[in-house]
Amino acid sequence: MLERTVKLLIVRNDKIGDFILILPALSWIKKNLPNSKVVCLVSKEIHELAENCQFVDEVVDDTKIKNLKNLLAGYKFDASISFFSTFRIGYLLKKLDIPIRIAPKTKLAQFFYNYKLKQKRSKSLKPEYEYNIDLVNVLFEALNMDDIKDVDGAPYMTFNPETIQKRKLTFIQEYNLDVNKKIIFLHPGTGGSSKGLSIESFSKICNGLRSFDDYNFLIHCSESEEDLARELKMTVDKNVRIRVIEPKPSILNMVNNISVCDIFIAGSTGPLHIAGALNKKTIGFYPRKTSSTSLRWQSINSFDNRMAFSDIGKDKKNISIENKKIILEIQKFITSV
Repeated sequence: MLERTVKLLIVRNDKIGDFILILPALSWIKKNLPNSKVVCLVSKEIHELAENCQFVDEVVDDTKIKNLKNLLAGYKFDASISFFSTFRIGYLLKKLDIPIRIAPKTKLAQFFYNYKLKQKRSKSLKPEYEYNIDLVNVLFEALNMDDIKDVDGAPYMTFNPETIQKRKLTFIQEYNLDVNKKIIFLHPGTGGSSKGLSIESFSKICNGLRSFDDYNFLIHCSESEEDLARELKMTVDKNVRIRVIEPKPSILNMVNNISVCDIFIAGSTGPLHIAGALNKKTIGFYPRKTSSTSLRWQSINSFDNRMAFSDIGKDKKNISIENKKIILEIQKFITSV
């Protein structure tokens, strides 16, 4: 463990799920560098999420290079880690003259960094969060650290149990749920990050699970996905207890909502990864594309809380599944301790 203060710039300026998958790496940094100052450069979309992360000290929104250079220069960073590197950001960090600049060894951007790690992430040989942890290990080596403590496990986002219980009771009252039944969130949207499960398949899963128990189904969506959510609600059998959660334009509101569910079912998208960070039981559906596998993009919840299915068809728009077989497996997973 290094006692001196290390000023560290973290770059992950893309989507929600990508930021969530660096949380184990950030946790590891804070565990071994407790006096470090961690500043995250993020997209405006995830500012609120990063700002409320327990492993982050300050957040800077990605903006025009000239403005960023002036803003970041004042921090006098000791090191930076670009979990996702672009030519633009690499150029900026080089101009800032940060002593230790770490990034994956990929494309032209690699020439702006003095510490590079060959990863070949697109081959999907291991989970994305492990690739991120490997870059932190480069930092520890560059700082000549020894006696490194192990990476902590899930959860990586936490709430006071009493707070969650109050939220759950509010949900039960607002959506007229059965207090004695599990709450299952369904998220039919994908945010455009990958192809997802069809409305028909989501509907069959709901109808199939209803034959085992009268679960509380809630459809979770963003504002842009509300029509899709309403379509799903209209498609399921009338005897299925199902409601649409009113979407609000806030990532923190999304996190708060997901914190009350028992099971979260979705494609490979940001909300699935939020559920994983909360260590909820997740059921994810993934494309067959090599760079998008369930191994690489698995959520960061504990192994026993994670279930994944891969596309078995050739439909270019939707993920194909064996509905009957999957429903039995999901039911077993839901009822497992």
